[in-house]
Amino acid sequence: MNNICILKELKDSCHSKKWLILLSLSITVLVCTTSSKVVAASNFQPDNITPHEPFRINSQEISDKLLLADKNRRDDPQVYQQLLFELSQVTDSFTVEQRYYYQFLQGYLATYRGEYDLAENLFTEILASSANNLIRFRANYTLINVAAAKKDWSDGLRHIALNKEMLSLIHDEEHYQVSILTAMMFYNQIQQYNLVLNEVALIKRESLSLQHNCFVEQLSLEARMNLQQIKPDDKSIDTALNICMNAENKVYTNIIRVYRANLYLKAHEASKALTSLLPHYDEINATLYPMLTVRMHNILANSYFKIDNLHNAKKYALEAVKTNKYIDAFQNTDSYRLLYLIAKQEKKIDLALSYHEKFSESETERLKGERSKYLAFQLAELQTFDHESQITLLNEKNNFLATEHALANTKVANIQQIITVMTFIIIMLTLGGARLWRSHKRVKALSEHDELTGIYNRRHFAQIAMSTLKYCKSAEQDLSLIMFDLDNFKKINDTFGHICGDWALKETIRVCENIGRKNDIFARLGGEEFCILLPSCNIDAAVLRAEACRAAIENTITEESGNNFAITASFGITDVTRSGFDLEKLLTDADFAAYESKHAGRNRLTVFEPKEDENGEPLDNSWSVVS
Repeated sequence: MNNICILKELKDSCHSKKWLILLSLSITVLVCTTSSKVVAASNFQPDNITPHEPFRINSQEISDKLLLADKNRRDDPQVYQQLLFELSQVTDSFTVEQRYYYQFLQGYLATYRGEYDLAENLFTEILASSANNLIRFRANYTLINVAAAKKDWSDGLRHIALNKEMLSLIHDEEHYQVSILTAMMFYNQIQQYNLVLNEVALIKRESLSLQHNCFVEQLSLEARMNLQQIKPDDKSIDTALNICMNAENKVYTNIIRVYRANLYLKAHEASKALTSLLPHYDEINATLYPMLTVRMHNILANSYFKIDNLHNAKKYALEAVKTNKYIDAFQNTDSYRLLYLIAKQEKKIDLALSYHEKFSESETERLKGERSKYLAFQLAELQTFDHESQITLLNEKNNFLATEHALANTKVANIQQIITVMTFIIIMLTLGGARLWRSHKRVKALSEHDELTGIYNRRHFAQIAMSTLKYCKSAEQDLSLIMFDLDNFKKINDTFGHICGDWALKETIRVCENIGRKNDIFARLGGEEFCILLPSCNIDAAVLRAEACRAAIENTITEESGNNFAITASFGITDVTRSGFDLEKLLTDADFAAYESKHAGRNRLTVFEPKEDENGEPLDNSWSVVS
């Protein structure tokens, strides 16, 4: 039976996140294993099942029912729910492992229904329990899917990291492969395509089933397509199509067909895009998978528009908007942009304006979503680096202590030898301690400061910023954040060389530091991007500080570098009243405002303004709000 067939039962009741998680679960439901825990078992009752009197059952029968339920998660969801209901009547007879297994199956059902908070609680309890390694591993990689559905990118990356730590404890080849496939799907969603290709190289060393091979080929094509490493007539597309057709996986087969049509469209071969897609139109619609059908309709609409067939272009664009009401608005950007162009060409000004407003709203949401994914990944990398640095320092200390212990337990034959050995030990400890202190001091400096500019690097900035936010919140003090990056910096590097570019970065920091206060936290986030955290500083003072920095950068005399060129920067500003005391939110909002400055013409500053609530009042996240 096709591993996506359960989607058909949800056609009339689907909503945005359920489609995303069901596609992810099409991988995780491929296998059956053991374990779980009971939560609210006495109140559990699946849909369309009539309760009956409790029945007696022995331990072996319970285990058989749990395994059968696990298998029918994908084969027959109705049987799956009936079995869980029957098991809920005999929870008092469960062993410890059977309780954990039952809880895992309940968590899967909650995920299937779109009850992501409940599913997250059930799986998190399993992770913290004494359940066996395999059931904890399954709970963890299913949490990756839940995080993707909730768009909690940081949490998803945390579970991927935990998955890698647990892999050495897992000897089940099927679940080992499923966990890698789940991570690959998540990486594609947060646009980390190189990581997907790394995972492809890793998993292709394994002996893959036909279904798993189909998933790998589809995920690999998606990554290569986004990295612009593939053309529409590439033989690897035909290979992937043959594998997925042999696996009888219609959803993934047609996803690959849509990829090829999209590549034809990007190559300005609209007629080939239509020819490759139209013969499969009914089959794609029959998958009942909105994210696939919306993309198909958008490609058909754009292709017809390219060949000046406005009637069909409008028809398929409207069909995409109609289907897209069930899922996130990500692909509405393309639909509304095309409808705007069609209405404009038809000289329907009011309609064109309406579509353009919807296009602008969806484009803004898309950009913010991409920024949040990028920031989540960057923060995860910083946390990984910090964790690895701590392990390195601990290993050095352990080696030193082991040496000291060995020397302290050395027995000597006489007093003279003892005195000699002790003298030698003292000298070695002194020299070793001095070297260790110097090494630690050097490592600490390198790990905290940017080597080129001398200000804090991103990792250390994150640590100081968290402490500062905590203090300002408890003390009920204002706090603002400025983000800026140099305009057209690549052009400076390309025209005058990287030495000149480095001079520009250092000079920018010098003129900005001359303006600031001693307790301001100045950091280089990467490349030509900087931020300044201003504790006890309201938004008005932050705007004045940003304007002073902008003017100082613009007035920089560059002849000292040996070249004559202009330096300007675009600024974004926010504070805790607008963005709250969450570092990731402050960085996201300030970065978004800086992007607006870039978009408005560069060399200017923009204050982030949050969305308004239903009464038209700006949302307030400051410490003055009573929780």
